Amino acid sequence: MGTIQMPNIWGNGAMFAFSGLDGDCHYYESLVGTLGEDGLNIKFRNGDQAFLHMDIESLVNLYYQAVVADTISAEALYKDGVKRPFDILFVAQNVVVVRGHRVKAKLVYLDDVSISEQNGVLVYQGKNNRFAVSARLTEEVNTYVLSFGEQAEDLIQTGFESDLAAIKEKRLAFYENLPRPTFKDTAEEMLYYKCVSNLRSMVYTPEYMIEHYWSTPDRYPHKAMWLWDTAYHSFGFKHLDVSLAEETIKSVLQFVREDGFLPHMITPKWQSSITQPPTLAWASLETYKTSGNKQFLADVYDSLRKYIQWDIDNRDQNGNGLPEWEVGDDPYCRCDESGMDNTPRFDEATEMDCVDFAGFLANDMHCLSKIAEILGKEEESALWADRFETIKRKINEILWDEEDQFYYDRKLCDGQFHKVKTAASFLPLVAGICSPEQAAALVRHLKDPKEFGTPFPIPTVSADDKTYPTKDMFRGTVWLNFNFLVYQGLMRYGYQAEADELMQKSVDTMKQWYLNDGVIYEFYDSTAEVAPPRLSRKDITLHPYLPEIRYQAVRDFSWGSAFTVHYLLERDKKQTDRQTKNR
Repeated sequence: MGTIQMPNIWGNGAMFAFSGLDGDCHYYESLVGTLGEDGLNIKFRNGDQAFLHMDIESLVNLYYQAVVADTISAEALYKDGVKRPFDILFVAQNVVVVRGHRVKAKLVYLDDVSISEQNGVLVYQGKNNRFAVSARLTEEVNTYVLSFGEQAEDLIQTGFESDLAAIKEKRLAFYENLPRPTFKDTAEEMLYYKCVSNLRSMVYTPEYMIEHYWSTPDRYPHKAMWLWDTAYHSFGFKHLDVSLAEETIKSVLQFVREDGFLPHMITPKWQSSITQPPTLAWASLETYKTSGNKQFLADVYDSLRKYIQWDIDNRDQNGNGLPEWEVGDDPYCRCDESGMDNTPRFDEATEMDCVDFAGFLANDMHCLSKIAEILGKEEESALWADRFETIKRKINEILWDEEDQFYYDRKLCDGQFHKVKTAASFLPLVAGICSPEQAAALVRHLKDPKEFGTPFPIPTVSADDKTYPTKDMFRGTVWLNFNFLVYQGLMRYGYQAEADELMQKSVDTMKQWYLNDGVIYEFYDSTAEVAPPRLSRKDITLHPYLPEIRYQAVRDFSWGSAFTVHYLLERDKKQTDRQTKNR
């Protein structure tokens, strides 16, 4: 298909969903599926236990040309020795078309369902969902249309009238028109476009309270909009369409309250009551560096200022200028605000001055100062620059342990360091808090195989901690947001080789498991011994893959996709810059 190597691996649990980039795509109305492991089947994730099962008579083999979130295209080899097209496409947010020679398709319900027929259309009414299926069969090609929603049967004609060839051509053109870095091999090229596919699948259109295009970490199981996820997504979106990065940042900031509070999770009809790491000033400034759009910065500035001020005013119980996360008593998620749900940092469920919160906050203060400067707000720029210098000094005075040459959280109850070494302690590197000597010390910790220099770095818990390797979410596995953050910090302090090595290892690990399983995982094993589906996620992993009962590492997760797109393009630019410099 075309001049690029599209991803072509059918993966168990891979996302199958319509993109808001192609039309209306809503939280409550869009159909979402995941690819099955045994046979040609797609399991829908909208409530009822329903599958689209497909069979191809006289099939010898399938040669996939593209397996992306909304389009599966293949050549089917038949016993007569002839290859013919086989396609599964979303043509609207709740309409799927299956077409091919001697193809059969049917909806299989495991839950109670009422089935009726109306003018050649089978209507399935389940407890939570309504589907419709219809077919047009000829000697040459069979076409099936499946639709979803309260008026599913009225959507059938949409599928039959769709020009599948034109839809496929338009979608391929989207990929072909993207910036194309130099790839190390074909597998890396496939990974790049797989990551683009994931980013496309995460986009929703405006709905109810949400006024802008918005994104989710994954269409299943998370589905909602999240604060720091949106910041991470912007690093990928800005390479697809910088206005999309702007829109999604605005979609979160739309929900800043008058007092400055910003919820960590939002749906079109609901908002949470806690917040998340302040990352949106950073994301906004980095997006501006790509777009040069001052109006975007003007649009978001007041909201950014309010929500950073809220953190300052409401997350500093002891008034020492360093913030504390809100901590709860759920053993599987003691600190939802930090984003590190089950990290051993919070096993004691105690309030602490937190090194990651301070680092994120300092970084956003610095970025807000830069934004104010760009907008000509000189007094406010100076104010936020001064606040950055103040929190920088306090982080180094209060959270730096000179003996261990490391940053730690500090407990409020007794003023002692909480000596659990985690990836959170590298946030000062990201924010420009460290002196050159402190940065060098952190790099030594990163390289030490007894600490963070594991076969696949960076583990969320140091290898010499008593909780390592639990291989359970934030208790020793690798999360690519921390790798990307540390990559940024290493470049900031001039450790270019170490930065590139870290991100290349991240890309190579993602590539390895994409080639093996056809998906991008939420987190990976730092020892490089255990397959991602075998890692625990707040409990012992359930097998086979049954996320409706208990999650494994989420499949086709967004963070790694965004960072990979950004890094591969940045790697290409750095190589070009080096070549130009050496001429």
